[in-house]
Amino acid sequence: MQGCIKCGHRAIRRRRGFVEKILCEASYYCDNCGARWNDYRPFFAIFQRYAHCPRCHTPDLTRLTRRDKIDSMSSNPLRFLLLFVGAPLYHCTFCRLQFRDWRGLDPERPGRHR
Repeated sequence: MQGCIKCGHRAIRRRRGFVEKILCEASYYCDNCGARWNDYRPFFAIFQRYAHCPRCHTPDLTRLTRRDKIDSMSSNPLRFLLLFVGAPLYHCTFCRLQFRDWRGLDPERPGRHR
């Protein structure tokens, strides 16, 4: 079950409209704090404001200073090219994926560095 992105309580899926069915995989709301958010399809994830994990779509990420040899690295060739641009390296604590992204971390989430 998905957890709320603001308070951590249980989130409930909500009905999507016509446009949301095209853009989003799922829509959620929290009955505790009233927050609403969408999980966008992978193609539209490039238009999001903050970095999300490409595998599990969570915004709970850790910024790494160097690559960890144990956890897997994203095999997307576009993410590999971001190495040459100087994009930071992120690590997802849930699915243990490392990837590069040009966007920053969400400032509302507690930032972690390793």
